[in-house]
Amino acid sequence: MVRRHRLRPGLLSLLLCASPALAQWEEPEPPPEPAPEARAREELPLDGESDVHSQVASFAITRLRDSPAVVTSLTAEEIRDSGARDLMDVLLQVPGFFFGVDTQGTVGPGFRGLWGYEGKVLLVVDGKELNEQLYSTMQLGNELPVELIERIEVVRGPGSVIYGGNAELAVINVITRGVQGSSDLMVSGTYGQLESVNGRRSLTLSGRKVFESAPGLSVFASASLGQGQRSDGRFEDFFGNTAQLGGNTKLDPTTVQAGVGYRDLQLSVLYQRFATSAIVAFDEVLDAPAATDFESFHAELSNRFRPSERVEIIPRFNLTLAEPFRDTDQGSEFYYEKRVMRLRGRTMARWAALDYLQLTGGVDVASDQGRLEGPADVGLQTAFGADGATSVSYLNVAGFVEAFSENPIATVVAGARYENHSAFGSSFVPRLVLLRAFGPFSGKALFSRAFRAPGIENISLGADVKPERTTVYELEGTLRLGEGHALSANAFDVGVSDPIIYSYDAVTNEEAYRNLGRLGSRGVELDYHLKGSWGRVALSYSFYAPSGRNDVADYQVPGHSNAFTGMPTHKASLSGSLKLKPWLSVNPTAVLVGRRFAVDVPDDQGRSAVEELPTQLLLNLYVRARDVLTPGLEVGAGVYNILGTNFRIAQPYNGGHAPLPVFSREFLVRLSYLFDPALSEP
Repeated sequence: MVRRHRLRPGLLSLLLCASPALAQWEEPEPPPEPAPEARAREELPLDGESDVHSQVASFAITRLRDSPAVVTSLTAEEIRDSGARDLMDVLLQVPGFFFGVDTQGTVGPGFRGLWGYEGKVLLVVDGKELNEQLYSTMQLGNELPVELIERIEVVRGPGSVIYGGNAELAVINVITRGVQGSSDLMVSGTYGQLESVNGRRSLTLSGRKVFESAPGLSVFASASLGQGQRSDGRFEDFFGNTAQLGGNTKLDPTTVQAGVGYRDLQLSVLYQRFATSAIVAFDEVLDAPAATDFESFHAELSNRFRPSERVEIIPRFNLTLAEPFRDTDQGSEFYYEKRVMRLRGRTMARWAALDYLQLTGGVDVASDQGRLEGPADVGLQTAFGADGATSVSYLNVAGFVEAFSENPIATVVAGARYENHSAFGSSFVPRLVLLRAFGPFSGKALFSRAFRAPGIENISLGADVKPERTTVYELEGTLRLGEGHALSANAFDVGVSDPIIYSYDAVTNEEAYRNLGRLGSRGVELDYHLKGSWGRVALSYSFYAPSGRNDVADYQVPGHSNAFTGMPTHKASLSGSLKLKPWLSVNPTAVLVGRRFAVDVPDDQGRSAVEELPTQLLLNLYVRARDVLTPGLEVGAGVYNILGTNFRIAQPYNGGHAPLPVFSREFLVRLSYLFDPALSEP
């Protein structure tokens, strides 16, 4: 149980209060923690963060508002109220994020004007890193069952000191229903309809069991099956060919989770299969949709040891098996069948040396192995390197340290990470953060270095490719105007040296990854929140502009030096929840996206065609009713893209892919039922 304190606790007290495992140590047999849905019905502080603790931005356990980073947090209630269908809907509400289309119909994130799909933005689900190991990408669009999400924490800034080489620009941390909580059972179904074809359909089951006869023992399991379409719009490539996307852009996820926990010892697994298809592969409309599957299995075993009152040691072991971008048809021009395995062991030790000083250190060792599951030089499949290897193995060894000092002058967080990779050598990234509160105002000053580590295919296709290096300066100020009322503003400056750039030589038919040039962006982000018994309102705005020396031609827009390809310089979002009744809410969301540019590949004279995508508005409305007819039964209905905007996203580099329609108008209903014995107890 999380305890509440009248006074601001020191680090040792915070450590004891924030961690469920340490709370169990202080009181050997605490009562079971209420389920998240039950907690949502209790009277909580209007700011929603007073008792929320997190490690998303630090090895130390801190209150979320005191995290040494610029962090956006969304609770399960906020996500459910908004009617969000997937992570794309959620990230549209987060300052700095937008999306781009890449090869084979994939869609990924951009952040602060920079393309983040390939190894720059990290997706973590319940401690498991979901970026695949070949290209380090993450796939967006109908990817995770939102019904299972309890909280999302987004670090809007670098996370390499904590997470390593896939957290260069940002981290998306998703916490789902897991082993913590009370015994319950949840079932949820969704049906969506686009204007011309079926939209999203899903069925999700989830259950937890807490064994009262064996205190500390609990199990959980969930399964979700889904179908969907990227869009039912019409796509036109740069050659003038067109295709209807409805029925040709499937997004069919299968997600299975399970776990068991006994006190501090926990084992959890996650299986995900994401079956997709696309009617455009690289730049031209296809005769028939091409299928691409992403399949992965993740397992984690963790424990916690406390040799003394002020020391704890946490070992974690992970296994990942994955086959991303898979097409098993050897007769297809897109045939690709490679399997990767990652074995990873991490040990972290925390020492509360003083009430105001916590020291953390540890090691992180990962072994990556890749192998061909079929012949090389067929379709898109190549060997690992110029020597024709059918398998490859790499070892990465890292060490990290952090000092977290909370004192009357300022909270100081200093840390560093050193990594050595068997293929491309070492990386060293430091971080320094200062936090200070002045009554209702709190401020943060942040300096961080980060890096993006090449994935297995980046190395195989690379021309002596090395990690790209990033330096980030951030300032954030938050003014709390009253209970549940806050305004935040931050300014940032991001500089990327030697970015890893893909290149293709049409004459020699050779592709390669190289370190070329420099990129940079700077800008501001605003975030306003107001909560009351009547509901809540959230308003955000983000702006970026290229900064410093930007000499990577692939990201430049001819004639528009104030923007990067595909990424809007302005974005504003508004979300609200109005409680008409204690059980009924109306929830509008609106996102205004500034103009952005799609750029074709250069012609023989080095000139590129540029298409301007205008400023556009996405407007959604979702109605949510809880405890309909019986406790635990919830009904929701929404319409998305009410205005029918022809919304398209561009390829965020000059690769020849024309803008892709997304966010088509959709009508959706959601029905869910939660059986929780704890809610029926007097």
